[in-house]
Amino acid sequence: MHELSKLDLSWNEITVIEKGTFDDLYSLQELHLEGNFINCSQDAHPKSVFKSLTSLKYLNVANMQNCRRFPDFIISSLTSLESVDIDIRPVVAVPEFGLGYLSLKHFKRLKAGYCILLGINKETFVNIPYVEYLDLQNCSLMRIERKTFRANTNVIYLDISNNNLIIDVSFFALPNSLKILKISNSIRDLYSFNPNMIFNSDETSLEELYINENNFIYALGDQDKKLPSTLRIADFSDNILMKFCFDLATVLALDLRNNSLGVYLASNRYTSSNETTLKQVDLSSNEIHDLTFPIFHGHSNTTKINLSYNKLTDISFDLSHLVQLEILDLSHNNIWSVSKQSSLDVLHKLSTTAKLDLSYNRLKCSCKNLPFIQWLLENRNMMVQSKGYTCRYENGQIADMRDASPIVMLLREDCRTYTLLIVGVTVAMLIAFIFLCAGLIFRYRWKLRYLLYMTRHKYKLYKSIQSHKNYKYDAFISYANSETEFIMNDVIPNLERNHNFNLCIHQRDFIPGEDITQNITNGIHQSKMTVCILSQSFLDSYYCMFEFNMARMESIYAREGKNVLFLILYEQIRLKDMPLVMLEFVEQKSYIEYPRDEQGNIVFWEKLKEALL
Repeated sequence: MHELSKLDLSWNEITVIEKGTFDDLYSLQELHLEGNFINCSQDAHPKSVFKSLTSLKYLNVANMQNCRRFPDFIISSLTSLESVDIDIRPVVAVPEFGLGYLSLKHFKRLKAGYCILLGINKETFVNIPYVEYLDLQNCSLMRIERKTFRANTNVIYLDISNNNLIIDVSFFALPNSLKILKISNSIRDLYSFNPNMIFNSDETSLEELYINENNFIYALGDQDKKLPSTLRIADFSDNILMKFCFDLATVLALDLRNNSLGVYLASNRYTSSNETTLKQVDLSSNEIHDLTFPIFHGHSNTTKINLSYNKLTDISFDLSHLVQLEILDLSHNNIWSVSKQSSLDVLHKLSTTAKLDLSYNRLKCSCKNLPFIQWLLENRNMMVQSKGYTCRYENGQIADMRDASPIVMLLREDCRTYTLLIVGVTVAMLIAFIFLCAGLIFRYRWKLRYLLYMTRHKYKLYKSIQSHKNYKYDAFISYANSETEFIMNDVIPNLERNHNFNLCIHQRDFIPGEDITQNITNGIHQSKMTVCILSQSFLDSYYCMFEFNMARMESIYAREGKNVLFLILYEQIRLKDMPLVMLEFVEQKSYIEYPRDEQGNIVFWEKLKEALL
């Protein structure tokens, strides 16, 4: 037993550790006591129970079934201890980490087991000043006060994922020593990412940021909102991002998969940097139909780009800057051809070093697509895999492209047969079109002049009013499905029919086939005001709360701070049931309650009419 280096006693229903249990285990380096029923009161165990474990570096006392806080006076004798897995439960008037931890000069790593830690402050970690690795996942953590890590200047790794952080403009300042930060699935009520709320970009040493699985819709940087120059890995995956752009001059890996950036990236780049050190970019699953031509300009160091699981139909973006590209993943898209010869030329140049994945696309076997099919045949060694490559003939027949030679030969023969016919028909149609246009112009020459003058008149009229801001709707009505009868029988008759207001009602005015969030965003942006019908069902509805927060964002970012949100308390709601952001809004902004009597009803509709004017 003298040479034993690891002892695992986990999940054994141990209730007591007797004196001398670990005597003579001088070489023990790992001790696992997780999941037992050890009594942690001061009288239950002698202070010297761990005294013989002079070489112990790792201790696991997490998930204890009968212990609220493992005593620090017992741990204090483990002078070689470097790493601890331990439960963190609140105990009245007792610090989370007692004075006994101060004797652990080599203590570098802390991982929370069963953890309830609603808030942390400057006193929480004051007795573990040497810690470098903090894992506080699943701690029900809501608040992190400023100066929390004032005594922890050595922390380089912090994981606060799977919590429920409340973030406002006075969030928290992280230690400048921090290199890896994970805040996955922890931020619920913040929809616009601002790095200044989390760290000081000019002073931090942060190298890796994992802020995935949150609810961010916007992440836009500028001179005042920027990522740290030390950052190397940025993970924004699994949000609901609709806009993203930062200076990424020093970032090596960018993960934006599983967002909604398709519309934005059709006309914008995700980086404001002219040159970037990016090596890996993941844009998969973003509903991308098209990419702006210069999206990869300045990416001379990029080796891997993932554009899989999108809706691209062509490679119309510029690839010429990707001189070190090793893999371009375009699998699971709707690509049927590469229409630009310039793109084929660039791909041909890259074929000596790069691999291309075009599997599971919708390639076409047609005369128009013959150059691309020939290119695939000539560069088949460039393809990542042979499976998943098929093409469809115009008659609906599907051909396996693992051997494209017969397909090319068949297409060449078919295309040659129709070439002269196509040329003849085209020339005849062109001549007929010219004569037709000339005849129509001569016959309707006076009507065309009239239309020209009328167009000029309307243009001048437009110029005189173009500076005036018009909204399509007077109000966007946000409500839960349980209030549909109230909307149809009371709101619409009183506001639209009696007072001629134009309302945006989602059951009536949303565009079919459009994404729900896009419909909501468009409806709010095109409305002068947003009216929320508050009820318990409203608070329980994801999309109702989405509409409420979108209206808040609209007033901040698009209406120059003007309040465009109006609340109607349709039924009594307990204050504790309201989200914090809504409670603050109710306390600071105007709202009215819906009365249940006839006389109050008249006053209610008059007040609502005045609010919408």
